[in-house]
Amino acid sequence: MSLHPVGREGELRLTFAHDAGRTVLTENYSRPPLQVMRAIGDNAGCLCIYLLSPTGGIVQGDRYHIRINVGANTHALFTTQSATKVYKMPEGCAEQFIRIEVERGAIFEFVPDAAILFADADLRQHIEVTLHPGALLLLHEIIMPGRLARGEYLQFRRYINRIIVRDDRGLLLHDAAQIEPSLMNLNEAGILEGYRCWGSAYLLGDLQARGIDAAAFCEAHAGLFERPEALGSISPLYRNGIGVRMLSQRLETIYAAFHDLRDLVRTQLGLAEAKLRK
Repeated sequence: MSLHPVGREGELRLTFAHDAGRTVLTENYSRPPLQVMRAIGDNAGCLCIYLLSPTGGIVQGDRYHIRINVGANTHALFTTQSATKVYKMPEGCAEQFIRIEVERGAIFEFVPDAAILFADADLRQHIEVTLHPGALLLLHEIIMPGRLARGEYLQFRRYINRIIVRDDRGLLLHDAAQIEPSLMNLNEAGILEGYRCWGSAYLLGDLQARGIDAAAFCEAHAGLFERPEALGSISPLYRNGIGVRMLSQRLETIYAAFHDLRDLVRTQLGLAEAKLRK
């Protein structure tokens, strides 16, 4: 990848463990520009980590490495303090590599706010997750393609994202995208169709062991994504998973739908509702 010397190598390592009936953070190593707040517990016994942005966002030449280990029988959540700004990159790109391992019986919610792709931004991201037996993962990806108030809609240069999730039986999800507005008409039928932002959400793991029938869940809650100024759908994956796609004119509509999905999953699992502190 073409990286610029002005960028920085950020690193974050988090390890969660089960101790005396609760989830604790046993490793917390960060190297700027990656930094996290003090871990906060919620009403469901989940330990929540909020990623900060001391530099204000991702700049040209940045390379981030995030590694998260969610220990057996824990419940952890990773989110951002706010939307992630991805700045103009006239001479290079930025990269982010995320490795997550969710051990036996653990629940992990990876629910960052949107990435805002400024004009001429070039972000390449790779997320790889390993799920052990009985583990459950809720994962969000939300994109705002520019600062709309400044007329930056679809003026970013490139966005590459690859999400790979495996369990002990093999591949559960491989979602790959390479989006370059200068090379394609993103507003044509079957792509954005004039909508201003998009998002994906996934619930993956041994759903049946958690009392979730994927097909029945999708049928019962399809209306959750039928919202004004938005287009969305929910469907079971071929094995051990549920996938959601959503287009919207407003970022807040996607946030609301995905947060409602998160509350439904927690209710299904018998967990207390707990709003994110934002």
